[in-house]
Amino acid sequence: MHMRKTNFYLLFLLLFMAFMQGCEKTDDGTYTAPITLYEKIGGSWSMTTLTQIDEVAKVNALKPDEIAMTSHFNFRSFVISLNVDSSFLPTTYEVAGSAPELFAPSGYWELDDPFVHADGTSTNIFLYADEAKTQLTDKLIVLAIPGKTNVLEFSLTRSDKGSPYVTYEYRLKPAN
Repeated sequence: MHMRKTNFYLLFLLLFMAFMQGCEKTDDGTYTAPITLYEKIGGSWSMTTLTQIDEVAKVNALKPDEIAMTSHFNFRSFVISLNVDSSFLPTTYEVAGSAPELFAPSGYWELDDPFVHADGTSTNIFLYADEAKTQLTDKLIVLAIPGKTNVLEFSLTRSDKGSPYVTYEYRLKPAN
């Protein structure tokens, strides 16, 4: 009987110590905010390829429905800077080079969401004429986010009365 009582106390002591150990708060450093898309997309990007897609030809199965524009009209000189502040929040953007302007060459920008969409839909880059971000000038649809490949891809679609007629797909790499 004495042995059972000792075993009981030992078991109780072990359980109590395990419980107290579990209550200990582990502090492994300070809070770190998650990486946002602004940290991945912010910066200067230079053109690697530009493809023009004829949406009307594509719908009607006409060829050619795509044209590589990279070597035409000096598009290789295209560089876009998506500027962020020290907290990685979007500020201004600016396009440099002598390529034709397919969207406003400067202004303000922001993403529709600072994180990848959980439903798998594309992220949008909104371009604005004003700092208050009330005058939307264009919407760029992100096709590829920099990661392992360090490539940014986005598209710009032009529509007439809600019907798209041309899309430009940009493939960019970090500018040197």
